[in-house]
Amino acid sequence: MKFDLFLVNCQKLILIDGGVQKLKKVFDCCVIGGGVVGAAIFNKVVRVGKSCLLLDKASDVATGASKANSGIVHAGYDPEPNTLKAKLNVRGNALFPSLCERLNVPLLRCGALVVGDDESKIQALQQRAKQNGVVAQVWDRQQILQKVPNIADNITTALYAPSSAVVSPYYLTISLVDEAILNGGVVSLEEDLLSVTKQENMFEIKTKKSVFYAKQIVNSAGAGFNEVSKIIGTEKHKLVFRRGEYFVFDKTSDLDVPLTIFPLPTEIGKGVLVTPTIDGNHLVGPTSEESDTKTVVTQQGLASIKNKAAMSVKNINFKQAIREFSGIRCICGDDFVIEKSKKVSGVVNLAGICSPGLTSAPAIAEMVVNLLGFKPEEKKSLKLLPKYTLFKDMRKSEQREAIKRDERYGQIVCKCEKITKGDVVAALNRPLQIHSVDGVKRRTNAGMGRCQGGFCFTKVVRAICDERGLEYEKVLKENRGSEVAKGDLRKI
Repeated sequence: MKFDLFLVNCQKLILIDGGVQKLKKVFDCCVIGGGVVGAAIFNKVVRVGKSCLLLDKASDVATGASKANSGIVHAGYDPEPNTLKAKLNVRGNALFPSLCERLNVPLLRCGALVVGDDESKIQALQQRAKQNGVVAQVWDRQQILQKVPNIADNITTALYAPSSAVVSPYYLTISLVDEAILNGGVVSLEEDLLSVTKQENMFEIKTKKSVFYAKQIVNSAGAGFNEVSKIIGTEKHKLVFRRGEYFVFDKTSDLDVPLTIFPLPTEIGKGVLVTPTIDGNHLVGPTSEESDTKTVVTQQGLASIKNKAAMSVKNINFKQAIREFSGIRCICGDDFVIEKSKKVSGVVNLAGICSPGLTSAPAIAEMVVNLLGFKPEEKKSLKLLPKYTLFKDMRKSEQREAIKRDERYGQIVCKCEKITKGDVVAALNRPLQIHSVDGVKRRTNAGMGRCQGGFCFTKVVRAICDERGLEYEKVLKENRGSEVAKGDLRKI
């Protein structure tokens, strides 16, 4: 098969075997994997003026590890100095405020405490923070009590890191992708990768649905890294999967913890934390158990969380938890793997991007753009992502105007979170368009309240049907195979 590359209207196009009917666009880069790291790379490549394609097998972005983690923007005191984790964590933390401001993504700079009863270990952690360039202070028990009155009785000292923050990991991912689409990026979801063939300086990427062409590829497939590597013919890495389970507390709970609280870290992780979320809930967790890639919640895991959390914060009323969930960490040795493939030129591998992967994402994007050989300067005439304000967050005058403009803003869909049908419709018409209930949830919080969708689920489904012109049984809960209904009983 012969590939001929040429320009038409300033677009890179490919002519296959001389057949004009097979004219295809050639992307400068194809990113495989729509988690927060893949989204950050996709966004950055577009912002430096290169054409980019993002492929994902799911029906939305952020459906894997990026939807099921703590949402902590780590300060950077924990990673081993001079590792990629340390360097990219600290750089990523510094980038987060301006990134979130540009994308209109809420960021809560609440700070974090690492608590314990061994001052020598806390001081050693402070020394590591200093080596990584992170500001951190040692507190005594009286200082801790001023912030957290219900700290456990055994806690005598802590390390305070003021630059730690919390963010919504899935909303950040969505916003990164939306902004990139506005500026010319292309996303194709529900793509099952079949083959990747390289001839000269061009990759032909075949999926079950289509064929794409790109000059370079970034494998950011997370837990699916080795499967994608096998198809491309690049390096594989030994991956270990660890499951983390969590409790989510109701916004009205009496859990009085205004910042993130960690125990002293161990070899297998940062331990069971207690933290506020950007939405006003609290998270308690996670566990860290070697696992496969299935996200399940176990009685043993939840019991372990209760016992370990009590060692940091006392009198946690777990009856006020409204949901339990789990996520999967993908670990590759002691550090991130970010490398140019030695087997196939033009491919960048990313493996084992576990914690602090969320924090490091914008810094990883900078690094990958450099590995791809693109100039780091961003285009000057970039479109800004509009601010999507929920009806409940509007001023009264704005609410009245919204209802005048679209009466659906006057129709409550989710009572717990006060989400209107107008909010749902606006979410469905963001640049990356989806048709799943969980996709709406990640964009609006509909279904995240105390009843966990018990009252609003069918209303959200109906809103999707109305806006998309879909039959009820075509609407997804999350991904393919999760249709909310098998059929209409009235038609039987």
